[in-house]
Amino acid sequence: MQTGIPENKWQRSLAGGKTAIKIGGKVLKYLAEKPFLSSEKKNAAKQRVNKESADILFQGLSLLKGTALKIAQQLSFEIDFFPEEIARELEKSYHQVPPLNRALIRKVVQNELGGPPEKIFSAFDSQAFAAASLGQVHRAQTHDGASLAVKIQYPGIDRTISGDIRMIKNMLRPTPEYHLYRSALDEIEARLLEEIDYETEAANLAFFRGNLNPAKVIIPEVSIEYSTRTILAESFITGLTLDQWIKTNPSQDQRDSVAETLNQIFFTGLYELNCIHADPNPGNYIIDEDLSVGLVDFGCIKRLDKKFVEKYSQLPAAVIHPDKDRYFRLLKELKMIRTDLDEDTMQLFYETMIVFSQWFRKLFLEDYFNFAENPGFFAEGQKHWNKFYRLRKHVDVNPHFVFLDRTRYGLLRIFEKLGARVRMRSPYEWS
Repeated sequence: MQTGIPENKWQRSLAGGKTAIKIGGKVLKYLAEKPFLSSEKKNAAKQRVNKESADILFQGLSLLKGTALKIAQQLSFEIDFFPEEIARELEKSYHQVPPLNRALIRKVVQNELGGPPEKIFSAFDSQAFAAASLGQVHRAQTHDGASLAVKIQYPGIDRTISGDIRMIKNMLRPTPEYHLYRSALDEIEARLLEEIDYETEAANLAFFRGNLNPAKVIIPEVSIEYSTRTILAESFITGLTLDQWIKTNPSQDQRDSVAETLNQIFFTGLYELNCIHADPNPGNYIIDEDLSVGLVDFGCIKRLDKKFVEKYSQLPAAVIHPDKDRYFRLLKELKMIRTDLDEDTMQLFYETMIVFSQWFRKLFLEDYFNFAENPGFFAEGQKHWNKFYRLRKHVDVNPHFVFLDRTRYGLLRIFEKLGARVRMRSPYEWS
């Protein structure tokens, strides 16, 4: 049980250092034993050290919360890079973070709402039913019988974000690609600072409730009376989180239906509202018995410039049907590459893109792409992406892409996890 989070950079560095030392000890022990083990025992020992390291890693991230867990959530999408044991632990960052203790929760409610939970609400469950990187969620009932989900921000989280980002920047500063990391981290910091303001999140909720209208989407309503800058109360949505729902072994048609709804949410937000829900982790999608999707956690959204969105809509076709002049004109307009590239570098870029396009176009060959029948699709794509990564010193980072790419990629990984058949030819991008 936690009583708070380390707030200053020395406390957080110490916590991170202890985690690294513990993991290092496990790895060194394994390396010392490895030469004396049979092949079978080596595999067992490797699995054991991965599991032990994963446990330590998650405990360390849970202690730091905040930026550290946000990073864990992003890392968990990149499951190809991690042993299965570590990927499983990182995925816990969605909704299995060890909770704050009851006394601290009581104190936060008292300070923010002017009374203890048992007075403010007719019922309040002091045990959180969900925990996110910046706060945790409790079930409550108002005196007039309304069921609420009450999100309470971890005390002191606002004092850790900028410091954590600054520490990461200092670590990356000597690298040749620092200009890429700096732009991305600036964008992440801006979104995190927005996310800790629950009044801003309440406004985001109201915006999406009023403007996002795909069928079978449920968006909670904010209860202003019980909300402050660090407490957000909203109507309780029934159902299972997406990963819990997948474990119930839904039919293919049910999986397809949920995937189609998630796809509609993304494309409607991007092309009609120019604003996307930019945190595509399974804990933010609540699936009900009628296959409606409850969309929660609007702290991380991304508003996009209309002109950028218009140019972005041309990008899939430019990759699928390569035209060198059109391709480079679009990349420059989207501020994705440096403007001073020589002809040889541009040709290398183009040849790499041609190979990449042969993989990417598979998504669009038919009206629907069947993720269940293409289990190695992302593993193959990763090989092509690695070739692009070698050209990174020639790339600029348009901040719009940081959360846009994360959201789109995250949804594709969810579709893969669902084994769904999904209409990838969006009318916004395909004619």
